[in-house]
Parts: sequence; C-alpha cells; structure tokens
Amino acid sequence: MFDTALYLTFIIMAMQAESLEVLEKADVAPAQARAIEIELSSVKETLATKQDWLRLRQELRSDMAELRGELRAEIHGSASSTVRQMYMALLGQMAVLLGFAYFFATHVR
Repeated sequence: MFDTALYLTFIIMAMQAESLEVLEKADVAPAQARAIEIELSSVKETLATKQDWLRLRQELRSDMAELRGELRAEIHGSASSTVRQMYMALLGQMAVLLGFAYFFATHVR
C-alpha cells in the first residue's frame, strides 16, 4: 500500500508549480502570483477530491441501507399490530352478533 497523504502532497506540490507557471505566463506580477498561490494552497483543505466524494457516497449508501432496514422493521411491526387489532375487532363483532342471535333465539318464540 502507498501512503495517500504523501501522494496527495506530491500532487499538490506539482499543482502549485504548474499554477505558478501559468500565472507567470499570464504576465501576473510575481508578488501577485505568489499571493494567489498562497491563497490556493490554503483552500486545498476545503476542496473535495473525487475520493472524498466516493467515500461520502459509500457512507451515505451504508447509512441508507441501515435506515431502510430500520424502516422495514418499523413497517412490519406496525402492520402486524394493525392485523392483530383487525382480528380482535372481528372477534368482538362476532361475539356481539352471536349475542344478538342468542337473544332472538331465546326470547322470540
């Protein structure tokens, strides 16, 4: 494995040299070019690389998968609770209907 921090340092150093050359070719004063370069080097911590985006994407996928599992469990729990309540209501209704049937069978002759 290679050291990614060292690799990024070499890339940044190469970019700094290239950007200084571009600024010099654009006839920017050396003091201004150096100031721009210093500003660009201070911004490097705030810029996201492709690897940063890929890592973030992977973390989001993992979080979404975890949330999806929790949501499925919650829906399953809610659905089973609803089914249980429905069967209890059905049994209660059957009891009331059987009570009416018994009443009519015993009192209406």
